[in-house]
Amino acid sequence: MTVFLSEMHLWSLKSTLHVQDQDIGIYHYYDKKEAEPQVNFGCLYEKQQLAESRDYPWILKNKRPEKLRDTLKELEELMQNSRCVLSKWKSKYVCQLLFHSGVLVSLGLSGPQLERVVIDRTLMGKLISDTISDAVLTDSFMILSFWEQSKLCFIQFTKKANSPDGNIKLEKLSSLDFKISYIDTPELGNRRTKHHLAINSKEDRVMCWWLTAKDEVWPWSPGSSERERANLLLFTYEHGSLQVLSYIRTNGDPLDASFSSCNPYQIHTVEHAFSADHEPMADSCVYEYVKNKIQCVAVTKIPLLSKAVSCCRNITEDKLVLGCEDSSIVLYEAYRQVTLSAQAELLPTLMCCHPSEAIVLVGSSQGELQLFDMALSPIKMQVLAEDFSTKSTLQFSEHFDVSSSLIQIQWAAPKVSCPSMDDVDIHDLLLLKFDKGPLGVLHFKVGVIPRGQLGLVEIIQEYIHQNEIHEAINILSSMNWNIMGHQCYISLSAILNYLLRQKLNLTREAQLEASLRTFYAPTRPLSETTVLEYRDQISRYARRFFHHLLRHQRFEKAFLLAVDIGARDLFMDIHYFALDKGELALAEVAKRKANDIDTESITTGVGRPIGAKEGQNFLYVCYYSSKNTYCKVLEDTRFTHSGRMADESDGLHGTGGNDWQNPRPGRRVGGRRLEEI
Repeated sequence: MTVFLSEMHLWSLKSTLHVQDQDIGIYHYYDKKEAEPQVNFGCLYEKQQLAESRDYPWILKNKRPEKLRDTLKELEELMQNSRCVLSKWKSKYVCQLLFHSGVLVSLGLSGPQLERVVIDRTLMGKLISDTISDAVLTDSFMILSFWEQSKLCFIQFTKKANSPDGNIKLEKLSSLDFKISYIDTPELGNRRTKHHLAINSKEDRVMCWWLTAKDEVWPWSPGSSERERANLLLFTYEHGSLQVLSYIRTNGDPLDASFSSCNPYQIHTVEHAFSADHEPMADSCVYEYVKNKIQCVAVTKIPLLSKAVSCCRNITEDKLVLGCEDSSIVLYEAYRQVTLSAQAELLPTLMCCHPSEAIVLVGSSQGELQLFDMALSPIKMQVLAEDFSTKSTLQFSEHFDVSSSLIQIQWAAPKVSCPSMDDVDIHDLLLLKFDKGPLGVLHFKVGVIPRGQLGLVEIIQEYIHQNEIHEAINILSSMNWNIMGHQCYISLSAILNYLLRQKLNLTREAQLEASLRTFYAPTRPLSETTVLEYRDQISRYARRFFHHLLRHQRFEKAFLLAVDIGARDLFMDIHYFALDKGELALAEVAKRKANDIDTESITTGVGRPIGAKEGQNFLYVCYYSSKNTYCKVLEDTRFTHSGRMADESDGLHGTGGNDWQNPRPGRRVGGRRLEEI
């Protein structure tokens, strides 16, 4: 059974959390005044020793200039009285929080522990409103939206930060010299509407969107009604100014809208919709700025059983996960054009995909988490404890007291403009934010063998280790060979190597077929480059599967596989094995098939190397010796019985180049002669 272990680190000094002494997977900070009297009770002293042996601070220091203990207390008071509207990771070590009052907080981390807290009140009292609803924050500017104002605030920094990566020094806004301006948006009357903001990876396009009101009544007005009815505005940032570029009213009410990380000038939205039978659906839409206006260029309709309440995309944007009101989870795969579904044990109001695209976490406002892989197989979780007691969901109320709801879960990873599947960074921290506090991270303890990674290959290898082959194959089936060929090959090899070591039965036979089918019969065709790169290696696994079937006397399936491979030596293997087992009819058919291949090759001079794509023919030039027949493929490409390239060690040599006039007979390759023609 696959289980993910984790530790919970709460960045809080409050004693009202009531974390149990024996709960060794939950850590928070102790105030210097209260820690001493309690240290002699229960298991607290042993827990303190364990924490300090791992370099986890038990009592925060208050040295100047950081004064970490005082600034953390100030942050907790701020969270109690003000709502956080933005959390952004500048790097995996620096997180920025913006509160609706305009206070900007920067958190510096070392692993799961706080190292520094900087509270910046520069913007307080300088804005037209202290009810910020959303924000975007870059190194060059900030944009703010407000609950009760139909204006956007544009704050431009005239001085660059000394450390753009944020790892060296956390600077305040006052050191950057800024100027404030405002941009009008369509008048929304007195309605309190949240204006959501998003920015693209090039930081030259900004989007503002909001929900449309039901049963809106608009006065007729020529020329201006289209803009007034719009609920999505596109801005361009050029030469230090922000200008409205275009606007549109979306077809449905948006659940989410963001810029594509792969194409910075595309907008991806998820919109509520209904079918002709009034069944709930979700529209995945793509908008582009074409001919001086925003246009919807693609719509994918996803059927649902109930209304969607949350969504997230993977980093390559070919998978969309939806959480619904009936607690169902729906996954749409654009590459295979299939929809998967699973039932969660909580109301999925929150969700986020891991940067490695291997897992998706869903959460509820009640402080519950559930983990799924990207094929929607549930994975059990447990906070580190002395006893092994796994559950489908992780419930924080069982470990500490919290009166407010869980409002955000977010992986500690900055957004990247060009996502790469070869990223080796470790992302094992999940930010947890409760409405009134506390703030903390869930630290996943993956182990030494996966090197801390939570990637697709590591998940598949853990499934194999736990003998959960069905789940491993489901993930492999969802992977795209054209994008992540190396990861697919490693995963396929691991699954096949495990299965081929087991005694064959009907279940394992079906699993071997399903694994090989991901390459030989994928849902979507593989590119020629991918086929050429991996066909030879995988053809060897197909031959191993053939002999595995033969050893277990699965003659019919072995014969069909030999037909697919099209190699003469495999039919001869069936012939001799069938003779040994008294299957004379099968032996005769296999011998006849081998002779047919032999005759066809000699007559036409045309054959296909093992592992080559069907329809891709190669001309053989044949040379004869006293005992063997050798062949040369056009353009001097030679293949052995196993599909690999032949060389001089295989008994084929001459004076060099294309001179093959003196073949040397009798040499063997892997216990077999070169394939005869």
